[in-house]
Order: sequence, then C-alpha cells, then structure tokens
Amino acid sequence: MLRRLSVALLAGLALFLGSVGTASAAPVTNTNTEKRLVETFVDVVNACDPGGEPYLITTTSNVIEHETIFSDGRAHFTFTQNGKVVAVPLDGTGPRYTGHYAVWGGFNQNGEVVSNGTFTFNLALKGSDGSKYTEHSLDHFNVRPDGTENFFSHCNN
Repeated sequence: MLRRLSVALLAGLALFLGSVGTASAAPVTNTNTEKRLVETFVDVVNACDPGGEPYLITTTSNVIEHETIFSDGRAHFTFTQNGKVVAVPLDGTGPRYTGHYAVWGGFNQNGEVVSNGTFTFNLALKGSDGSKYTEHSLDHFNVRPDGTENFFSHCNN
C-alpha cells in the first residue's frame, strides 16, 4: 500500500542527490518532523496481491525525515512514518478496516554512482467483520559502480 509511495519517493531522491555538487566541506544536515499528517488515497489492502479489492484509505501519522549531504556527493537519507489507518472498500462489499502501520526507509549514495535503499512496511488491521489482516514487506535496491541495478521485494501477510 504505502510501499509504492516510499519506493517512488526515494527513487526521486536518488535523482536529486545525483545532481548535488560540491558546495562546502561540512555536510549539510536537515531533520524534518510532521505530526498528525492526514493523507487519503485509493489502493488495495493486500499490497502483496495487486489485484485485490480497491479501498479508500485515510492515514493519520507522524513522520520524521533526516538527510545528510556531503560536499563530495555522498548522501544519507532516512525516514520513519507511523500512524493509524482507516480503509473503506470502494464498492462497499468488503469489511471496513482500522489499524496501525509503520514505514521505514533509508537511502545512501557515495560520491559516484553507487547507491542503495531499503524500505520496510508493516500493517496490522482489524476488519468490521472481526477479521484480522497483517502485512510485512521489504524492498531493497542498489546500483553498482558499473551502473547495473539490483532490486528485490518480499511481501508476506
């Protein structure tokens, strides 16, 4: 569910950091915190099965992001987001879910083309029909010095 958003976010960050030039000798560090962030979107509850039933999902979460960018092109970025989730089936036939989720992501880049990123996503929901749904996913990518890329994703529920 939110995993796709996390991967897209850090892929964009990788492009941005690839354009960072030499600005100063000291690293630039930023930390941003946001509380009670509300987001609404449509996705499937079972992200391990993209063909699942679509839901209108509303999350209320806290987010902390930290980045360090060095003058030689090295960079480190990490974020943690966790909060409550409400998922309502778009066609009204499935159960309504409420619960908690947590997302963590990290990205590193050296001064050349080598980079890597890892993301975790955890979800625990309870359905209006008494059912329970849990999900854990892990995504990782890396770019080698020769420019070749690796990516793997593991999702279980």
